[in-house]
Amino acid sequence: MMYPFYDFLNKKNRYYFNNSWNIDAPIELIWNEFVNYKQWSFWCDGLERMEQLDGFDHLQIGNNVRSTWKGLLPYRITFNSVIKDFMQYSFLSFNVTGDLHGEGLCYFLPSQDNTTINFIWKVSPTKLWIKVCSPFVRTIFIENHNYIMRRIISGSIRMIAQKKSPGRRD
Repeated sequence: MMYPFYDFLNKKNRYYFNNSWNIDAPIELIWNEFVNYKQWSFWCDGLERMEQLDGFDHLQIGNNVRSTWKGLLPYRITFNSVIKDFMQYSFLSFNVTGDLHGEGLCYFLPSQDNTTINFIWKVSPTKLWIKVCSPFVRTIFIENHNYIMRRIISGSIRMIAQKKSPGRRD
């Protein structure tokens, strides 16, 4: 009987991440850059490919985007994200399918000239080899996720600093 093994794999393959960052920029600037997903490849380290699967130019409810990500480990993760909730300058949530299955929630909290971004990621991998390896290398997979997130935020901070600089050219 394989049920105890499948239960074990399913429990070891649920990942919950809760990351927060404080960025020295107003909410409008940060929000506008984050919803302009077609520009992510210019500043989003770790993003290898972004593919528009619908007609939307910016993120909004119903938007469907396929992205491929690469961290420190020698594999890539590709998933589709469909925006399910969206509140301008405040919140967005999305479902993911593909190499990952689950949901993401992203909160934007302004305070004076700073913005806190809180990103919650509740996912399970769908690739069999990741499911089988996860009980043994779960901490390595978690560190790979954290590495990608650090690169995303450092890229966004660089991009926002360029947008805020007085002598910039568009």
